[in-house]
Amino acid sequence: MKENMKPTIKRTELDTNNPDHWMSYGRWLMLTRKGAPKPEPTSFLWNDWAANNPTPEAHALGGFDFVKPMLASLTGISKGARPVECE
Repeated sequence: MKENMKPTIKRTELDTNNPDHWMSYGRWLMLTRKGAPKPEPTSFLWNDWAANNPTPEAHALGGFDFVKPMLASLTGISKGARPVECE
């Protein structure tokens, strides 16, 4: 590193006008717990809330077994399956 180069990492300061910085951990847990009301999709709580409150679609996708069809496809490709040529 050259002597006259300054580090490019910005220092992060707490923003006193941003309520996210001042929320307690207990309040965060109450807003994101299972059964808590759904926040707005643009909310900073959305990801944590969604992890604790999966949708029915997520439950259905979790029960889907994709290994057997995928394994059959990969086996066919690895054994030299070729596309049918139409003349």
